[in-house]
Amino acid sequence: MLDLVIKNALVVDGTGERKPFPADVGVQGGKIALVGTIDQEAAKVTDAAGLALAPGFIDMHSHTDLEYFREKPSDAKIRQGITTEVLGQDGLGAAPVGGENLQIVKDLLAGLDGIIPDEKWTWKTFPEYLGALERRGLNNNAAVLLCHGPVRIAALGMEERAATPAELRNMKALVRESMEEGAFGLSTGLIYPPCPYGDTEELIGLNREVGAKGGIFVVHQRDEGYYLSRSFDEVSRISLESGAHLEVSHLQAYGRVNWPIMDEVMEKAERMVEKGGSISWDRYPYLAGCTVLTAVLPNWTFNEGTAALVRNLRKPEFRARVHADFTKGLDVWHNRQISVGWENIVVTAVQLGENKWMEGLSCRAIADRLGKDPIDMVMDLLADEKLAVTMISFYGSDTVLEKVLGHPRGTVGSDGIFGGKPHPRLYGAYPCFFRRFVREKPFFTLEEAVRKVTSFPASILGIPDRGRIEEGCWADMVIFDPDKIADRSTYDIPEAYPEGIPHVFVNGTAVVEEGETVTCTPGKVLRHGK
Repeated sequence: MLDLVIKNALVVDGTGERKPFPADVGVQGGKIALVGTIDQEAAKVTDAAGLALAPGFIDMHSHTDLEYFREKPSDAKIRQGITTEVLGQDGLGAAPVGGENLQIVKDLLAGLDGIIPDEKWTWKTFPEYLGALERRGLNNNAAVLLCHGPVRIAALGMEERAATPAELRNMKALVRESMEEGAFGLSTGLIYPPCPYGDTEELIGLNREVGAKGGIFVVHQRDEGYYLSRSFDEVSRISLESGAHLEVSHLQAYGRVNWPIMDEVMEKAERMVEKGGSISWDRYPYLAGCTVLTAVLPNWTFNEGTAALVRNLRKPEFRARVHADFTKGLDVWHNRQISVGWENIVVTAVQLGENKWMEGLSCRAIADRLGKDPIDMVMDLLADEKLAVTMISFYGSDTVLEKVLGHPRGTVGSDGIFGGKPHPRLYGAYPCFFRRFVREKPFFTLEEAVRKVTSFPASILGIPDRGRIEEGCWADMVIFDPDKIADRSTYDIPEAYPEGIPHVFVNGTAVVEEGETVTCTPGKVLRHGK
């Protein structure tokens, strides 16, 4: 007897090469056992008549690192068909941590991955973090990247300087050991201190350890605006010299004046491949991004550590220097405010009840209401909230978005951040992709679009037994209506489940059934090369 049979499905197998075809799919022991006409008995039968059956979607850019440890973890991802998430993004992750560095990492993560009770932090090393995830139990699968930030903090704290040869050796050893324990690669966020304090040579050295193990280098570039092209030169060089596959996070051109630069970046990507390089990128299908509000500060502000930054934000001489850097503008750092304006930067999540009224308002509107300069308002808010503030910034262009996601090397990453009034991509990234790029503007056939979010990201990660509806593959699957799949989340009402996705399975177990969440933990912590 089979564990599960899905009857009467229109199978979209994930390869992108075969047209959708009618078939039943049988599951045994968490894996796909049969594809075809199935007459065998099964413990459970799900009728998919009139619906498509595809491999579960793979989220190449996730911030669920700490969300899994909450009392009731969010179901935002599984409800949109995501069965595997890639954690450890932007160089800011949950391990390694230890001693006084633990609080620094917590502070850096607060606006990005949220806050969990101290007693939940039961790990210090990268493999211990993987073990903690396994003990907690997951509602989908997790592939985890090692993060540049905690690795650098372990070696030299938050100091804004180049690593010494001895410090670099220690960092490389941490990368090597973590790769051996199953890390899928190394991520860095070159706008998020301490990551930008590392130079190109440091990243080449660390990524040689990644490339030697067949891992990937995942990077939030040093600049996504005025210096986007120069930033791409840096990350492509790191990839070419280290041998690590390059995965550019949320590839974008920030601000109207910089939109034309994307054509140049696309040309450079092709030249990189001609030189023997390997590259892909992810992007969410929206024109606004979401990150920590501290991203508007110059990089140097972090160089004494997070606790010192909270104190310094109240000091007149420190604030004067920040004001001066805003006046200098783009030559100082990737200045998001200059690129889009305070009116297009919206506070989405705070921790203090007295500040909740700010959620959903622009920095300009909040500053006007308080009678403050926006820069002063931001510094006051970050000090009050101990840096744990999240923002949305509106910067994008439909033309650039279509170039990035429409390209064969592009895949989808939700980049969904939890808490407050989140970006709608947290609940709707993948349904939005199918609505916009298949149904409304047919950039892709259904089979091409499914490949783009299933077997293609699986090939980037090196997990060939996921991302396809094929005998022997793990039964991560989503049943959806191709004519109705759509996002319902908006910037005004972001916490809305999508429509058209009645069933989702993780390793053969239903986590969404008849459009309702099933509370269970069939997910696995995936390990690269194991």
